[in-house]
Amino acid sequence: MRRAFCRLAVVCIVLELPLLALAKDLYVSKMGNDSNPGTKEQPLGTIQKAVDAIGEAGPGTIWIGPGEFYLEKGISLCAEHSGNQDQPLVIRGTQPGRTRLSGSRVVKDFRPMSAAEAEPLISDEAKRHVLVADLKSQRFPPLDALPAQHRAHGREEVVFDDQPMQSARWPNEDFAVFTEVIDAGASKPTHWVTREVYRPGSFRFPGDRAKRWDFDRGVWLHGFWCYDWADEALKAGTYDPGTGELRLAVKHAYGIGSPWDKESKRRFYALHVFEELDRPGEYYLDRKNNRLYLWPPGDVTETPVRLTLCPRPLVHGNGVSHLVVRDLTIENGRDLGVHLNNCRHCRIENCLIRNTGKSGISLNGVHVAAIGCEVTRTASYGISVYGGDRKTLTPGQCSVVGCHIHHIGRLDWMGGRGITIGGCGNRIANNLIHHGPTGAVSYGGNEHLLELNEIHNVCIHYSDVGVFYTGRDWSSRGNVVRWNYIHDNANNAGHGSSGIYLDDCDSGDAVVGNIVLGGVGRGVLLGGGRDNTIRGNIFVDLPIGIHVDARGPRGITLDKPGSWNLLAKCEQVGYLSPLWRERYPRLAKVMDETPLMPLGNSIRDNILIGCKKPFAISKGIEEDWLGRENNPEWSLEDVPFLSGEGSIEKLDLAKLPTLWKEIPGFQAIPVEKIGLRGLP
Repeated sequence: MRRAFCRLAVVCIVLELPLLALAKDLYVSKMGNDSNPGTKEQPLGTIQKAVDAIGEAGPGTIWIGPGEFYLEKGISLCAEHSGNQDQPLVIRGTQPGRTRLSGSRVVKDFRPMSAAEAEPLISDEAKRHVLVADLKSQRFPPLDALPAQHRAHGREEVVFDDQPMQSARWPNEDFAVFTEVIDAGASKPTHWVTREVYRPGSFRFPGDRAKRWDFDRGVWLHGFWCYDWADEALKAGTYDPGTGELRLAVKHAYGIGSPWDKESKRRFYALHVFEELDRPGEYYLDRKNNRLYLWPPGDVTETPVRLTLCPRPLVHGNGVSHLVVRDLTIENGRDLGVHLNNCRHCRIENCLIRNTGKSGISLNGVHVAAIGCEVTRTASYGISVYGGDRKTLTPGQCSVVGCHIHHIGRLDWMGGRGITIGGCGNRIANNLIHHGPTGAVSYGGNEHLLELNEIHNVCIHYSDVGVFYTGRDWSSRGNVVRWNYIHDNANNAGHGSSGIYLDDCDSGDAVVGNIVLGGVGRGVLLGGGRDNTIRGNIFVDLPIGIHVDARGPRGITLDKPGSWNLLAKCEQVGYLSPLWRERYPRLAKVMDETPLMPLGNSIRDNILIGCKKPFAISKGIEEDWLGRENNPEWSLEDVPFLSGEGSIEKLDLAKLPTLWKEIPGFQAIPVEKIGLRGLP
């Protein structure tokens, strides 16, 4: 049928007939049936049936009516489902916000706990409120075992009132801490932060709480075991109630306890602990006996309790071109919400992606985009995009535009960024990102444009972190971070946070026209890199405005074990090829110009207001390496609309032009364009 359609299309083009007239519309409804023809009057019953049918007939639009559609295995698309330039394949809801593609099923038939079941619970109140559901009798598949070592584990979770519930934990808020490491299970650092890890470590558990837990049933501990930028949930192995020694069942990548500070407090909490089911919203999945124990935060007869089941991306496309997914809620799966791999000219538009067991949207290809979407309650990152070819510097022209990304990284703090971007020549713009455990945007590669985003309330758990972060690559050049508004973010103890973090010799980027207000410890951290431009930014009420150091010699860059391999990364992309020499002439000379030192940077025309230390320049850095010019330093009192109690938190961006009018050569920041923008 596809060949017949193509022949007919050619005839129409010759006769100058409108090709769109041939587009086929298919309809899917909760009241439909897959034996129907798929018309508006006689719709199909399942989405996959419509996808398969339209793949045979040629591109068109699949209209999905209101209601919740359970996707046991997700929706799968391949090259045969592709549309074309004139007529994409469109999958969309008939009523935005009312069509739900779900990877979960509703759990019913709850009963009170028996006295024997309730006896281990620590909370007497919980014994009266926790309900039980036998999943096997309701024909749910057997529950998967939790991995001994995990962050976003991708196993079943519980959702109530469209919110992921909390697997029973202690303490309920914040962290417990330990200071006494009994066995680090690792050597001293072999290089910088790396240690050789021999075995699972052990520590002295604080207090007596663990004496009440059944370790044979299973206990996991989630925390920062060595450094404040490497979290992980690890299964407990053994616990000695006499000595308080708790030995983990698996090794952590860096061992247990800080090698630099023997008395440092390591933060953690216990997770998946049956005895700690002690407040509304907590649950415990008995994965051996296939039972759900839940203290519901509402009436289970009125609000559905859902169990996430689908182990695959809810929408998955491989090799698809000219696809539009629009006006859908995609939710409650164990994996990704949307995964498009090796795709071309595809868009996810105006969709809500939430409550995923891994991440929200993953895009890979050329001209793929997420536009006007909301992504929330993901276990890991919000949106990832990779496109283009670094070696040939061919742009991918992928984008994330106008998306609202918030409350992400529920389980995977390390990976829980709003957006990650890689490859060459992609763009993120006009997004609003907030409430995440680590930084908001991580990027690497070449010639990306990251602009006009607003970011607040991130870096909540992590230290040594950047709101915008990149690092450890001389060849990752040509990226522009400009015109972003960064405010009210966390600055945790330790190495804290930075607005823009160019880590471990990152080089050749431009940081231009950003506004960084309070919260973070540094406006920009330039960590030993070369040929970076920091121009026309405004830093307000920070401990440090701009930090520059010379950490390169610690990186042992020249192909030594455990090094940052900066030269090797350059060689992988052919940095001495004619193309790269022409595009990045400074990079071609890197090995001839004291390669480990931060040469060739330019820091000019920045405004630093109320920064306790406007510049933090490490010893050994020569002034001509920085190109510092025209960086006025003002107090808060020098700026009338910033002075006065509480006014800084209510910064009116429209008043900022009064600042740069006084700075010759300052390039205006388009403050009226910053922030979330809807679909064009």
